Formats: sequence, structure tokens, C-alpha cells
Amino acid sequence: MGDADLVAPQPFTILRSVGQWVPGGFLSTTTSIEASGPVQRASDKELNMVPEGDIVEGMMAFWATVTLYVTRGAMASPGATQGCTPQETVLGSGIYTLDPVPPITGGKLFIDGVFKIPGVDYTLSGYVLTLTTPVYDAAVLYFEWPAANIGTAASDILVYDTVQYRVLHVKHYPGSGYYKALATRMAGV
Repeated sequence: MGDADLVAPQPFTILRSVGQWVPGGFLSTTTSIEASGPVQRASDKELNMVPEGDIVEGMMAFWATVTLYVTRGAMASPGATQGCTPQETVLGSGIYTLDPVPPITGGKLFIDGVFKIPGVDYTLSGYVLTLTTPVYDAAVLYFEWPAANIGTAASDILVYDTVQYRVLHVKHYPGSGYYKALATRMAGV
């Protein structure tokens, strides 16, 4: 994700809108988030994944370590997850802290992309995650949980090279710690 040979020559901006329907329309708040990662035209195979596949010139693929979202209503989309990379409190201890703290009990731990069994491979108490057996220093840990009710929100808009793209499809790769989004160029922008 940070390899100078792969990352786009300039960062992109995520415009994230969250709001609610009120009398007279949709009242929203937009947050701007800077991100960097590879950016390229969507491939033919990727275009087959979305109904907008015939919009060849306007589709781009974005990779980021920041969570990317498609439109979601008052309830989280089925299968939508949130997550974090646990931080070890003392090197080699096997004790980690979660930030943010999952708003629900349960969740899934992945170490180097491999699912770990709660109560066997680790325990979770509040925001403290303790491994049964400590892992090597370079291991990649990722803890995810079902997305909570995050309110009504529109798809993220990604701004790259002054052009705006609306996110249509997002794939999460928890073992590698990144998201890949397919986004379409917004008309008239």
C-alpha cells in the first residue's frame, strides 16, 4: 500500500457524508479524509462486477487502508464490518488493546489473514485482547465486528486529480489490512 512504485503520485480525498431525512430534504454533514494508495482505471474483469460496467472511461479502482463505504441506510448493510488493528501493550506480551473499542460483544480476530477461534486462540475483555500464544513481531493482526447502526449515509466520494468519483463497490481484505473500491466518475464534475 505504501510502495513508491505502486502508490498514486498524489493522495486522494474521501468525502464522507452522514445525515438524516428531515422535513424539506436530507440534512447531511460531510467530513474530508486524506488517503493514499494505488489508483488506476478499473480492469475489464472489475467492470463485470458492477451494473455500470458499460461506463468504461469513468470507472476507477482505489486502494486504501482507510475504510471506504457505499451508501448505507439506518441499519448497517448486511455483512458490513468495522475493525481495527490491535496494538500490543508490551512487545512480546501477547496483550493488545483495541482502538476503537467494538460497540458489541464478539467479533473476529485474524492473524496474517487466518481466522482465530475466540476462547481458544485469544480472549477479549472490553478493549483488551489477550493471545493464548504470543505471535512473532511482524504478524499482522486485524479484529473486526459487525458494523453498528451508523446512521444514514451516502457513498463516499473520492476526489483524485480534482475529479470526483462515487464509490459503487467495496471489497475488504482484512488479512492485508486494506480496502479496494470501484468508483464511477460523477457526471458534470
